Amino acid sequence: MELNWDNAKLWQDKANEKKEIFGEPKWAWDCNFKLDFDGALLKISSRFYPPHKNNGDYWEGTLCVLFLGKEIFIKSFKCDTLEQLQKEVEAFTKNYADVIMFRIK
Repeated sequence: MELNWDNAKLWQDKANEKKEIFGEPKWAWDCNFKLDFDGALLKISSRFYPPHKNNGDYWEGTLCVLFLGKEIFIKSFKCDTLEQLQKEVEAFTKNYADVIMFRIK
């Protein structure tokens, strides 16, 4: 294959055609024909509702951990204040990340 942008784009499209999962690593050409294989294996998705959007006087919602687009864990939160919600969500996320890093190493 002659390496020019048209051929590179065709190769990239073919190499990625069966990669449909959100975050799945994909091939991409960078400047000067450097080749990357990048993506996010793990993702956090969350939604939190303020007191006026639920039946209580609190913030509530869930945080989902996804691996290659598939939900692998859900954590629910219910907090009296926005500051408490921030503290709990960030602490949970840091701890979860630390556990993953420890197990990977």
